[in-house]
Amino acid sequence: SVLHDLGKIAIDDQILNKPAKLSDEEFELIKTHTTRGYEILKNSQTELLKMAATIAYTHHENWDGSGYPCGLQKEQIPLEGRVVAICDVFDALTYNRCYKKAWSAHEAANFIQEQKAKKFDPKLVDIFFESFDEIMTIFRNYSEN
Repeated sequence: SVLHDLGKIAIDDQILNKPAKLSDEEFELIKTHTTRGYEILKNSQTELLKMAATIAYTHHENWDGSGYPCGLQKEQIPLEGRVVAICDVFDALTYNRCYKKAWSAHEAANFIQEQKAKKFDPKLVDIFFESFDEIMTIFRNYSEN
């Protein structure tokens, strides 16, 4: 999962680090990081890097079909993409970014719960919360905030 945003290497830093809302055109460019990462990794020979290609490609697909790049829904989205989607959102929300302040872990968890069966696989959201104490231990041990 550490390679899920690899395709962002092809996106201009001025867009990636923009401290304001992206224009529609800029957001469309950001969305290409999924296909760009996939293109970089897709011909890998190892199973781990093949999985990384799948994750790069599918981690922004949403359970309800509203995601990108393909608008996949439910089990059409590979399991590894569905898992990383939850982890990526939790991570993104709980760390400061140039365009937003970090949310608390509990605020981020509430958002994940609100997005159950919309953005995220409902079974995986349940597993996330079953493991929440362990997740919080990891969060506290590695938090930069």
